[in-house]
Amino acid sequence: MDRCSNYLWKHPSAHTRQLSDVTGTPMELLTDWVRAGKFPSTYSQLDYPCESCRSPIYVGRLCHSCLGTFRSAALDIQTRVPRRTTAALFSVAGRVKGY
Repeated sequence: MDRCSNYLWKHPSAHTRQLSDVTGTPMELLTDWVRAGKFPSTYSQLDYPCESCRSPIYVGRLCHSCLGTFRSAALDIQTRVPRRTTAALFSVAGRVKGY
């Protein structure tokens, strides 16, 4: 981590790939550190891959495109599946009974 910090101090606009190449730190380790917030936000070029499509992102787990896709799929499912009510149901020995 010290090598990374020293390099970033001298080159604050470095990207994650550049940092990995120069310091010899594995890319996976750097992306874990960036995701965990180990670097100050002043180093705004440090990115990591989206968990769905692997495009570079700077915050969260999904890129804007994948987030929109998942939201629209969730809304589609929500409109297709009827809601169940639990008002008249209770469980007896693992079985659900309705009255």
